[in-house]
Parts: sequence; structure tokens; C-alpha cells
Amino acid sequence: MSSERGITRIMGAMIYKWWWLVTLLFFVMAALSLLSLYNWQKCLNSESHLIRIHDFIAMAIRSKWYKIIFLTISASLVFGVCNTLTNIYTLRKNENGITWCQIFILLGIGLWIIGFIWIFDIPKSDKSATVFGIVGALLAWIFQDKVKGAIAFLHLRLHHLLNIDDWIQVPKYNVDGEVKRVSLTTVTIYNWDTTTSTIPISALHSDHFINLQNMMEGKTYGRRMFKSFILDTGWFHALSKDEAEQLNKQFDGDGTHAYLPETEIHEGALNAHLYRMYLYHWLMNHPHISQQPRLVVRWLEQVESGMPLQVYAFLIDSNLSSFEWQQSQIIEHIIESLDWFGLRLYQSPSAYDAGNCNVFMSDKPANYRKEAEQ
Repeated sequence: MSSERGITRIMGAMIYKWWWLVTLLFFVMAALSLLSLYNWQKCLNSESHLIRIHDFIAMAIRSKWYKIIFLTISASLVFGVCNTLTNIYTLRKNENGITWCQIFILLGIGLWIIGFIWIFDIPKSDKSATVFGIVGALLAWIFQDKVKGAIAFLHLRLHHLLNIDDWIQVPKYNVDGEVKRVSLTTVTIYNWDTTTSTIPISALHSDHFINLQNMMEGKTYGRRMFKSFILDTGWFHALSKDEAEQLNKQFDGDGTHAYLPETEIHEGALNAHLYRMYLYHWLMNHPHISQQPRLVVRWLEQVESGMPLQVYAFLIDSNLSSFEWQQSQIIEHIIESLDWFGLRLYQSPSAYDAGNCNVFMSDKPANYRKEAEQ
């Protein structure tokens, strides 16, 4: 099965594990069918035991049950061989091989159904047709997921929407990882938390899923950074003359005027406006930030806790570790540079803040803790 020749692989799959027994039955029944077509009367005496055996075989082969058993064995052999080859092609990441194997499985099932109808002459009998219609409707209801899976498989494969080793996210099923196996009915994903998930392939056709493989391979502008920072509006104010001069001196020392012109820093300028302009131009000049398809630094609608400042950018480092490293460094710079403009991030008061507050509701400090200890 490791051969590069398709016929050799098929022969190997036919004798893999216990499939050799099904293969043997298939060839025996096929040989008997061919022998029954040969006219032995010309070669042997009519009283010969071989003629009697031939007649018995011919009678058995003409029976409907022999035909349906032979058809079932043939379909099972196709199913087993294609499943075995699918595992091989999955390891080799041969997408075309996987697709053709699954299509042959689908054809095998379809031919078995057609052969069953033809063998038992169901259309010729009204009663049989009615029974078959009822049974068919029941089977269609039972195997509706299989039918949906086959349609979804063909849709995803023909449009190249899913391949082995693609990184996908399926929010509905809490799936986030690499695709390891694709079949007519299921998709197996190795999640980043080292767990394995198996979901119906029809879910990828009917529900929302995200394929991030192109981004991981660097075929897009980069990986998105989408962060919001809630600033305490109590620190928003217009710069005084002294604050403007101090900010200019600080920027002169480290060359930050390249991101915020000195003319913008003056008495009466809003510190929040200056900070937004500075952050935007700093990101524009960052070596790991892509300016395409968009770079946005904007204020969102004010909330009770403050004013959110949103950063929407794309990092050219798509690899997980590199992306997280660069993103963390950018976030740390955003936090550090807030102090330059006299701004603060909002944080809900904690027990520590309440315990160290210098505002008292009474003239006497609370001493209930000391009383409890005594």
C-alpha cells in the first residue's frame, strides 16, 4: 500500500487485515458466475456429476438472494478498500485521493440500492412499490444525516474549502484546531488544547466555521489584532502650558515627534486626542504592523466604566508564538505610553482600594476587625 502505483495500493487494501476474506468471497462468487455461463454439455456426458454440479450452481446463481449477497459483498469490498486508502491518503495529505475514495463509496452505496431494486423487480409490483416507498422514506429519515454529510463533503471538496491540516474554528462546537481526517460523514480535528473533536461534516455546510489556513501560510495581509482599552474619562483634560512644555521635552528626548508633530502639542489640546493620534502614527510605523487592509484606532461609544479605545490592526507575524509575542509588546507599549499623556486605564475598585481609601463616612475609623480579634 506504500507503492506509488494505484493498482498496487488497491490490491494491498483488498488483503489488508480481514478484508482478504471478503476479497476471496468476491472472486469465488465471480468465478462461479462466469463458469455458469459456459456450456458444459458439449464437453461432458449429460450423466456426469460435473454437469449436475453445474446445473445446481446455475440454479443458485439465478436466485435473487445469490445476486443480492454478491452485490452486498461487492459494495462492502468497495467500502473497505476506499476507507483503507482514505487513511493512507490522509497521512500523505493527498486531497484528490481522499475525494475520489469518498466518491466511490457514495457510488457503491447508490449502485447497491439500484441493484436491489432491479433484482427484486420492485417497480413491476404496485404492492411492492408501495412497501418500498414506505421503507425508502423511513430509511431516508433515519439516514438523513448521512445524506446531508455526502452533500456537504462534495460541496466543501469541490470548492476547496477544507483540506487536511487546515486550521479551522467552529464556534458552535467549541472546536479550534487542525483538520486531521475528512470523510463523507465526519471531520476529525486536533484541537490546540491537545483534545480531539469529531463533528458531522454537514455542520461545516449548514453552520458557520472559519478557515484560517491562508492567514497562517502568509497568504493574507496578516493576523488580526483586535483589542479595546477602557480609559478613565476622569483623566481627560486640556493640557496646561506647563504640561504641553513637559510633553514636548519628553518627546524631544526619544524622537517621538516622528509620530506626533510638535505643533500638535500646545496649551488647550485634549490629551486623549493627542494620545489617539500618537498611537495611530506609532502603529503606522511599526515594523510588524501591516497597513493593509486596514489600520484603525478609534473611540467607541462611552460606557459606565469609561471610554473604550479600540485598536484594529494586522500583524504580519501569523505564527501563534510570534503573533502573541508582538501583540503583547504592543499592548505593553500602549499601557506605558498612557502615562505620558496623563491618562489611566479604568479598573473597578477592589477590596484593596476600598481598604486604603482616605475618604471616611464617619469621624471615627472602623475598628470592627480589632474588636473581633479580641
